[in-house]
Amino acid sequence: MSITPKSNDIMDVFSSNKQYYLDFYQRDYLWDGKQVEELLKDLFYRFNLEYKTDLDVTKDSISEYDWYYLNAYVTNDYKGKTYIVDGQQRLTTLTLILIKLYHLAKKFNSKRADVVKEQIMGPGLDGYTYWMGHDKRESTLDDIFNNQEKTIEYEEETISIKNIYKNYKTVERLLDNFIKNIHLLDSFILYFMTRVQLVNIQIQETEDVPMVFEVINDRGVQLKPYEVLKGKLLGQIDKSEIDPYYDIWQDHIHDLQKLGERDVDEFFRAYFRAKYVDSRAEWREFDGEYHKTIYEEKWDENIHLKHNPTGVKSFITEELNYFASLYLKIRKGSEDPENHPYLYFNELNDQDRQYLLVLSACLTNDPDENEKINLVSCLFDRYFSMLQLTGSYDSNKFTESLTDLNKNLRNKSLDEIKTIINQQLLSDISDAKETDATTPFVWGYFSNASTSLNYRFTKYFLARIDHFIAKNTTGETAQSYYNLVRRTGPKNGFHIEHILADNGENLGLFNNDEDLFNTERNRLGAILLLQGRDNIASRNEPYKEKLKIYSSRQVLWNKTLSHDFYHKNPAFKEFARRNNLDFKPYDIFDSTAVNERQRLMFDLIQLIWV
Repeated sequence: MSITPKSNDIMDVFSSNKQYYLDFYQRDYLWDGKQVEELLKDLFYRFNLEYKTDLDVTKDSISEYDWYYLNAYVTNDYKGKTYIVDGQQRLTTLTLILIKLYHLAKKFNSKRADVVKEQIMGPGLDGYTYWMGHDKRESTLDDIFNNQEKTIEYEEETISIKNIYKNYKTVERLLDNFIKNIHLLDSFILYFMTRVQLVNIQIQETEDVPMVFEVINDRGVQLKPYEVLKGKLLGQIDKSEIDPYYDIWQDHIHDLQKLGERDVDEFFRAYFRAKYVDSRAEWREFDGEYHKTIYEEKWDENIHLKHNPTGVKSFITEELNYFASLYLKIRKGSEDPENHPYLYFNELNDQDRQYLLVLSACLTNDPDENEKINLVSCLFDRYFSMLQLTGSYDSNKFTESLTDLNKNLRNKSLDEIKTIINQQLLSDISDAKETDATTPFVWGYFSNASTSLNYRFTKYFLARIDHFIAKNTTGETAQSYYNLVRRTGPKNGFHIEHILADNGENLGLFNNDEDLFNTERNRLGAILLLQGRDNIASRNEPYKEKLKIYSSRQVLWNKTLSHDFYHKNPAFKEFARRNNLDFKPYDIFDSTAVNERQRLMFDLIQLIWV
């Protein structure tokens, strides 16, 4: 292996005909305004230590200034092109500084404008170009150079493009504030171009690049796992073949980054777990550096991405191409209650394991993709909800069961998926109840369900009841799921309301038995959802006063306590009769009322989660 280091100033870095191409190892341009500001302020400080207003501005005079070291950048020459293996963050930022210095030189009529321009662009091997304009950045740099602001509407604006525009504004602000006259400008231009030093580490052999890249990452600023994975995978493909595979990779990564930067690694973890993990212990092996885990002998026996260029090509064109799109689809679907209600419901309950199960169930290019998304998300909601409502939910057991489901659902048909998830539900209920459950719909499992359930799930449960009533009977519009479940503010948020206030009058309805009273007032049949101020106002009121608020607000489950609701909604009474639902108004809310409302909830559960 041969590595050649060489110290360069800015004029050496961006010398004429020095076009740079971004090696596939390079991440997006991710420097933020803070990093750009720190660099420039440090340069200003070092420059000001030497600067004198009466000094002639010549290369010789500026050569007396102390030099400034701006770290190293790594390159590799391949078939007449220079690829940046490491350092594009710095070189891109330096280009933005040069563009601003050029515009300041034009503003102050500096004779150094042309030489600054030569460090930004010039005639290259492929025609007139920006030295850092490759990887689809030519139009962005051209826009900034000519207009000093964004004037282009991009069909797809990548993170790199966004940060280039944003960071140029930071450069512009700082240099406009710093440069006040032509003497200062010319001095700083010469200082910047001749005293700022970088070390170019040139890797002579292309096959040595992956090893150098990995060492750089291990010893320097840590890349994210997916960025290292890109290097490990694409580094196996000959550079003459790499373009189509690189494009597929970048397109999917950029799409996932739009969800959030952490979602890229979350996707890869979900994919490898969905397709290969069979136990809880194995699950934990992918918590951290999964990009290393998959190359361990144990995993490589099945995944086959180590020293396997053909396998890598297949992985990118088939698995990555399909499952990254599928993951993006279901993640977006979880925010779309109209078209993907069950994905949305599970997201309301923070149940992100649904994504894993969908990926597990789907084959590559699965012809039943949409049906599997709907079925898995629907059954997952039923599974989680019934565990909660039957008092069978245990977080540790739930995690183990999801790991089993992940393994058992892998590449299964629609009929098999339904059987597997329903059997897992009955198995978990059986373990919790120490019985042989044949159905989740057992009154004894639900009869004592109370506010001891997860708070958000309790709100979700009441929201499902409200929407079920609205959809099937009244023509009224229920409050949105988001408002009922997620909104929690003191004014507009919805909160759990106890119908029975903790006072002596209500205690008397339970023969002054405090234990019985507290048990009954906390059962699900004795609670509802009420908006912030109403919840506060009604807290200690007698039931008859509470009823006035319940009957006048847009929560339908609450309204069913009032006589007026039935008079105004004959269709609702027909719906209740047809489904044998014992809806009725209550003038007194006592133990009988609590038990009847609890039983009514049980009957509704059997219709909602049938």
